[in-house]
Order: sequence, then structure tokens, then C-alpha cells
Amino acid sequence: LLTQLPESLREQYANKLTPEVISAAYARISRSHKSVDELIEDAIQDTENARRSVTSILGMGHHSIADHAIFNFNIIGVSRLVVESIEKRRLAGYTEKSQRYVTLAGDYIKPKEFSKEDLEKFEKLIILQNNFYFKYNEKLFEHLKKKFPMENEKLLEGRAKEDARFSLSLATETQLGCSYTGQTAELAIRELRYGELEEEREFAKILFDEIIKVAPSLIQLVDAELFKKFNPGKELKEDNFKFTRKNLKALTKKTFEENEIFLEKIKDINFLYQFPKIHEDKNVKLLCESDIDRAIVIALLHSNSQRTLEECSILAHHMSKEKLKEFIKEALKYISEHDKVPREFEVSGLIYEIIISASGFAQLKRHRMNTLLAQDYDPNLGYTIPESIIEIKAHKELEEICNKSSELYYEFLPKYGKAAQYCLTNAHRRRVILATNVRQLYHISRTREDKHAQWEIRAIANSMSKLARKVAPITTILLGGKHEFTNIKQKAYEKVMNDKAKLDEIF
Repeated sequence: LLTQLPESLREQYANKLTPEVISAAYARISRSHKSVDELIEDAIQDTENARRSVTSILGMGHHSIADHAIFNFNIIGVSRLVVESIEKRRLAGYTEKSQRYVTLAGDYIKPKEFSKEDLEKFEKLIILQNNFYFKYNEKLFEHLKKKFPMENEKLLEGRAKEDARFSLSLATETQLGCSYTGQTAELAIRELRYGELEEEREFAKILFDEIIKVAPSLIQLVDAELFKKFNPGKELKEDNFKFTRKNLKALTKKTFEENEIFLEKIKDINFLYQFPKIHEDKNVKLLCESDIDRAIVIALLHSNSQRTLEECSILAHHMSKEKLKEFIKEALKYISEHDKVPREFEVSGLIYEIIISASGFAQLKRHRMNTLLAQDYDPNLGYTIPESIIEIKAHKELEEICNKSSELYYEFLPKYGKAAQYCLTNAHRRRVILATNVRQLYHISRTREDKHAQWEIRAIANSMSKLARKVAPITTILLGGKHEFTNIKQKAYEKVMNDKAKLDEIF
């Protein structure tokens, strides 16, 4: 933006181009006759006035102006466990150090929650976990080279690392580049300052301390004193961030306890047929309560015409399954492996429950345009052991490490709550709900069913697609990995031509 100024002014205003200046200038676009270039120059010349302007606009409830500000953070030395909290927010950018491409050195964080005696127990466990990684990383690489002699060695090296890492702790250190918009940064601070982990709370404080230096008016909702300064006579309420999650857990526990007899009766008399059908494949379940294919056709008819919702619904329900197939295949005929399907495919509800390892979850959480709700890691769900580790006969050793990790987790859980999860490994599992739509499922399928995808996430994506085809066989015809898209499309459209030829013969 400095290039928009005369050369004589660039150096003078170089240090004044703050996030607040950008937000103030862009916010004034809606009510000023001046050009954007002029508004930028005005804001740069008077930073304090820009700050007052931002405060006034935020006070009127127009918080979206904060999203014109982008904050880029180099985050170094955080644990894999806390990265899950950092990367929870959808509207942000994250690029994390990959355990697939980088050979790790065994670095880990020392949880501040642990007593001196418990920290010693924890560090002994870390040594066991790390030693497995160092011992088998190279052995796995040699094994994979023999198993796949024609495969690229760089790819095999990555596969060896990603399988060896299943022994590593969730306390393992990592780093990432993180880009937050103003509102996203504000939300991150508000949520994480009341996080269950000391590491989360420390991160929130650092985030706040860094942003307040350059843009205090954009994050006024995160600090009571700062809020009072910008909003005299008003008080910042933090009850939602302090209490809502604890309250939900207590409410859920109470509700299950009150209905335990009812749940047992259901199992005994087996009348689950009264409830929505749940489809299942391996570690994935799917709940779907609507006719997805027709819902998508209704949306396509509606947004591409001037007809009412009633008319579109009546027409879609009048169409036979064959007519629906014809319609969808015609609608998708120009789609390539690099294209997203139309936005109308979002009007579909797919609710998956997935049992996934910490290693797999690290990949699943990258698909942020969905609703991802995770339970805590649960050793009762068992461990995910890579096939390559079984093949080199190291699985018993990994299982023993996982068992010791679980034992220390259960010992620490009553004392330290969520911090006990630092003891667990990448092989430990959790249950998650992934609520998505067919359009997003296409993205997951293209990326994660591709031949280059990691084996666990590829298997999960394969199950997700398989189950979706059961409930929406028409609109999911092009699901599959990017590498096989051409074949998938060719088969789908060959079938259409064959079906039409048969119909022609009949009539």
C-alpha cells in the first residue's frame, strides 16, 4: 500500500501503516466520496484519528472491519496438543511443520502443570516414545524400499517418518506460520485465555501482548480494562468463555445419568428402528436424515431459475431416480479434477462419527470448512498401528509404549485434567463428529483418496465416500481421489450413454 503514496512520503509513513490504518480507511469507503487511495493516505497521516474511527465503528457493532487487518505469527516451540487449539478457528491460514517431511529431533514441551516428581515420570516416558521413533525410522525406510522397489525414494522416506511418528507424544514440539484476521485473533485470545492447558493460556497472553502493540482498538473485546478505555461506562462480560463449556459438560453428564434406564431398555427391547438409520463402515459412521439427492436438485433448480421453492420442490419430487441421475450428470459434465462442484451441493447434511488417531486427526482438522467436534483422546478406543510397523514386527513394542503412555495418562488425569493428554501418543484415538455437505465431501475425497494421501486418512475418506454413496447415490457419482478422476468420470458417463441406448431400443 505504500506504493500508492508519492515517493517523497513513502519513507515518512512506512512505520505508520498499521492494521488499524487499513481497517479505518476501508471502513470509510461506504460513507465517503473519496477514492480508496485518498482514504489510505488520510488514515496514514493521522494514526490516532484512524484508531478513534475504528473504535467508533466497532462500537456501532460493525466488527467485520477488523477482518481487513491480517496478523501473521511465527509460532515456535508449541506442542502438537496445543496446535489443535490454535488451529480450531476456520477463517485463518496455517502451515505447520510436517512430521511426514521433517525428521524430528525429539524435542518436547515440559507441561507446567506437572509436579517435579511427575515431570520426571513424564520425561522417562518421552525417552521411550522417542527411542522407538529413532530406532525404527531408518528400518521402516529400508523395509518400504524393498516392498516398493519402483516407488520414488523421497516418498518412501516420508512414509517411513509418518509411520515411525505414531510412537511420538502429543507433547512433541512443532512450529507453524499462522495468519489471523482481526476478528479471528480476537476470538482465539478470548477462547484460549480460559483454556484448560497452561500452554493455551500462555499462548493467548503472548498473542494479546503482540497485537496490542500495533492495533489495540481491533481486539478491545479481549480485556476488561482495554474495553472500558474504548467504551466508557460499559463492562465486558466473559461468562460465556469462562463457564459455557464446563456447564455443557455438567449438563450432558446429568442428562445421561437421568436417562440411563431408558438407554438400557432400548438395548434390551431392540426398537432402534424408530430412530434415524446410522450407516457404518470400519471406523466411520454416517447419520443422514434427508433425501440429499433431491435437496441438491431442488437447490439447482431454484438458483438457476426465477421459480419459487414450492415449484422446484414439486418438480424434483416428480422426477424419477433416472431423471434425477440424468439431471445431475448433465449438471456436472464440465467438471474437472481441479474444480469444485457447484455451491448448490452444500444444501445437504452429512453427519459422520469417526474414530481416528492423533496422527490422522492432525490431517482431518485441516479441512476447516466443516463442523469438526472432537471428544478428548480416549485410550479405551485402542491404538492405530501402521501396517509397516506390523510387517517389521515392531508392533508389540509400539503397543507396549502405548500401554505405558495410557497408564501414566490415567495416573495424571485426576490431578491435571486435560494436561494428562500430553502423555498420549500419535497412535491414540479419539471420537469426532464431522458435519459436512456433499460439496465439501468432494474436496475431502479428491484430496484424501488420492494415491499420495497418507494411508489412515485415505481409508477414512474412502469410508466416508462409500457411506455417502448409500444415502446420495446420484450426487456422489464423481467422488474419488484426484489421480483416478478421469476414469471415474468416464465410467459414470459411459453408463449414461449405455442406459440411453437401451431406452432407445425399447421405444
